Formats: sequence, structure tokens, C-alpha cells
Amino acid sequence: MDNNNENNKVTVITDGQDLAETAEKLRADGVTDVIVEVNTFNYTRYKESNGGKELQPVIDGINKAIGVGLKVRLNVALKEGFNDDEILDFLQLTLMHRYDIVFLPTIDYDIIKGKMPLLRKVEGDFGDVDMYKYAIAKGRIGFLKN
Repeated sequence: MDNNNENNKVTVITDGQDLAETAEKLRADGVTDVIVEVNTFNYTRYKESNGGKELQPVIDGINKAIGVGLKVRLNVALKEGFNDDEILDFLQLTLMHRYDIVFLPTIDYDIIKGKMPLLRKVEGDFGDVDMYKYAIAKGRIGFLKN
């Protein structure tokens, strides 16, 4: 896990496997934000690409983190032929949840944005991320700057 202090913000980066068990302690210790590195929400793909680990603990961890008041960002590395068919699934999560889903520069961003024509740029300084969202969404879609 990595920590990053910026304006009283304390961020932890994790694969999410133990987040359900540690979320309350993280919050109590002053952590404000959690970045979960997860590239797929397909159970079979996740298991195959993560050394046999199960996806459910990650989902439980994300839910627990939100439940204890942590801000959640999902970092997603798309790979053509592996998980690029899940772009709209990730977008749909922002319609239901206050997640920030940040795509890493593993596929041309124009391809991703082409599948989400109603994305609108969010004004503000988001550090190393260009942030977008749908008007009706609770969460946002971000693109890590190259």
C-alpha cells in the first residue's frame, strides 16, 4: 500500500483483497481516499488474471470502504481483447455509485471516449487526471494524463 498526503488527504492504494477487513481501521487512522486497482468485474477474468484470487473480496472491500466514509477511486487498465468490452459496465457503475473510475493509458483514450459520447469534462484541478461525467451520474470517469 502507498500513502500520498495532499491537503489533508491521505490516500491508500490497494488491490482491494483485504479492504473489507481494514476499511474501518484505515478510516480511524485518518485515511480519506482509497484507490483500488481492479481491471475487471468479470469473476472468471479476475480469477485468471490475479493468480486465482477471487473478485468478491474486492467488491466487499469497495462497499465497506464507502460504508465507512472513504472516497473510492478505481484504477482500471483496459487491455484490448481482455476487458475492453467492459467499458460501458464501468461507466454504468458511475451512474449508481460515487466512484471515480480512472482509466490508465493502456488503450487510446479516443477509443474509450468514443463508446461514451455523452461524457462531459468536469472543470477543476484533479491533479494527474482529466475528469469527466455524465449529467445524471453520481460518479465520474477519469483519464490518467500521459
